[in-house]
Amino acid sequence: MKYALYYYDSCPFCQRVLRVLPNVNVPVEKRNVAQHAHFRNEQYAATHRTTVPCLLIEDGDQQQWMFESADIIRYLQTL
Repeated sequence: MKYALYYYDSCPFCQRVLRVLPNVNVPVEKRNVAQHAHFRNEQYAATHRTTVPCLLIEDGDQQQWMFESADIIRYLQTL
């Protein structure tokens, strides 16, 4: 499984998730949508949303996109 967090720095909900990342047991790639438009475009193409934070969960060729900071935090803490 691979994980990537779509976020931007000034988003308070993103900051909640970012503060948890050092304490989770899996690596999570950080993808700043404000600094890199291709990440924003990638998220929009897959979900038709640009809402952040958004966690991409990849299992082989299957993708799941998770929104809502509390849901993301709860999910990551169970891994």
